Amino acid sequence: MNKPHSYWGEKPTLSKIVFKIIPDETVRRQELQAGSIQGYDFPNPVDWEALKSEGNQVMVRPAFNVLYLGFNATKNPKLKDLKVRQALMMAVNREQIVKTQLPDGAKAASQFIPDTVEGYNSSLQVPAHDTAKAKAMLTEAGAAGMTLDVWYPSEVTRPYMPAPQKIFEAIRTDLEAAGVKVNPVTKPWNGGYLDQVDAGQAPAFLLGWTGDYNTPDNFIGTFFGDTTNRFATKNYPWGPTLSKALQAADSEPDQAKRKTMYEKLNQQIMTEYLPAAPISHSPPALVVGKNVSGITPSPLTDEKFWQVKVG
Repeated sequence: MNKPHSYWGEKPTLSKIVFKIIPDETVRRQELQAGSIQGYDFPNPVDWEALKSEGNQVMVRPAFNVLYLGFNATKNPKLKDLKVRQALMMAVNREQIVKTQLPDGAKAASQFIPDTVEGYNSSLQVPAHDTAKAKAMLTEAGAAGMTLDVWYPSEVTRPYMPAPQKIFEAIRTDLEAAGVKVNPVTKPWNGGYLDQVDAGQAPAFLLGWTGDYNTPDNFIGTFFGDTTNRFATKNYPWGPTLSKALQAADSEPDQAKRKTMYEKLNQQIMTEYLPAAPISHSPPALVVGKNVSGITPSPLTDEKFWQVKVG
């Protein structure tokens, strides 16, 4: 029988760590300022410099994630048309969102995996933001003035989406400029948003992913490897084809061949399928007080706390 307080490896430096759930980012900052907590996750990028000036440590993680505007055509038949989905992506000014809503180091996304993952297609060029062309494409597709319910979460901050409402408002402005009538729908992250998006209730929705490990399957395989997904790819003629191709790529033992297969798949996903519009890759941060040491930022947001010291 193990003795009480026996450990594998080096003993932790703290006797206890308390994780406190504070959904509102502003309240998290206020509690740090008041000294009732020693740190918090996902500070709003607009607060980084002020937090530093107060003597705190803002630790920036690598951008190992993706934010996207998802589509589910079962709730809006106009989304079945590839030209409509392409127009919506073209309407969104990804570069401006990166510049105004996300921290330094964020990048506009051209595909669903960051450029540090094998299989990233560096030659893939997606259409630049063009409101006039997006509006023309919607007209050609018979979708001029279409109404679109766009969902975004409340009571949450995500690594790829530090301020959901502000990002939604930026996207809404872009879509409305292209003639789309946007109907906003917001629900608490753990109070219906995730469950209902996964149940296929949202025609368009803001969501994303932080990688668990550095493989393309962990990104596009997670999204589209099974046709019963939040994008309802089972209802597209190409849905099963994409899933089988992803499974084949993940099973390919030859590294060079596998890389080529994924590069081709990223090209096809963006030019032939477009089940969602990737928007950005963003470096999330955590902030701790000046008297905290021993934390190493993790690209997986999976920090270890056994070496942490306070004081």
